[in-house]
Amino acid sequence: MKALKNISNPAIWITRLTLLLILFVASGGANAQEKKVKVSDLEIAKDQNLTIKLKDETTYTGKFDSKTDSTMIIYAGYAKIELKIAEILSIKKIEASKYVNGKYWFPNPHHTRYLFGPSAFNLKKDAGYYQNIYGTINTINYGISDHFTLGAGTELVSLFAGSPVFIITPKIGGYKLSENWHVGGGAFLGLIPGGYGGIGYGIFTYGNEDSNITFGTGWAFAEGSIASNPILTISGMHRVSRTVSLISENWLLPIDGYEPVFSYGIRFFGERMSIDLAFINSPEIAQILKIGIPYVDFVYKF
Repeated sequence: MKALKNISNPAIWITRLTLLLILFVASGGANAQEKKVKVSDLEIAKDQNLTIKLKDETTYTGKFDSKTDSTMIIYAGYAKIELKIAEILSIKKIEASKYVNGKYWFPNPHHTRYLFGPSAFNLKKDAGYYQNIYGTINTINYGISDHFTLGAGTELVSLFAGSPVFIITPKIGGYKLSENWHVGGGAFLGLIPGGYGGIGYGIFTYGNEDSNITFGTGWAFAEGSIASNPILTISGMHRVSRTVSLISENWLLPIDGYEPVFSYGIRFFGERMSIDLAFINSPEIAQILKIGIPYVDFVYKF
């Protein structure tokens, strides 16, 4: 932290880091293109559930029926789909557990975070997402490896006002302690002209990518000082349908003992995009607005 404190202009430094992260993401995406598959080499059992992606980015999900040297036939419900093998880019086998009431539930695209705080699940290598909160806070997170994610961002109002706030969010995660327990940790680091501060944290997540609860603890720091009491968090999400999850992120802040800040909301999502609609509340906020302060964010996964 001394190195950061001695930087003459933190805004310039973090701007460069953010630009480097964007360039790294762009180059990673280009290098992570899927390779053409040799369908003739695949051993696929009849009625195996598959997701098939074509060169034109069209995706089909269904049960394998048969194939020839030039075509493959799958069934999506009662619809028969004949695909040209030369046009297939990738094929992925799907576990039967991914089907709920006969419908394919694609993987939860945003299992690594709640509203803002993280779970112990991690982005995979070369995966990432862009998040916009309230239309002003913008961050990018990218999987450097399966166990290390680096994020960076800024807040637009302060940026245009000439006193920018920048954010760096390194995170280590994706480690399994058992079938249902996962562990991770990281930091939220904020920089403003002339100073810095943040939170270093550790987290434990119980459950799977669709339904889980996360317990966390962290210590706030600023300008070389560390808080004497930890911040405590408990957050959770539960997927109630193919495209909807219930979500809650809650904090106990060491202010006058401990002051609770809690939230509740709904996440609507597809395979790559999601929108969170929630309310943030506390005893003080409830005195002014009983339901809490509205929270909105948009996320695109790449």
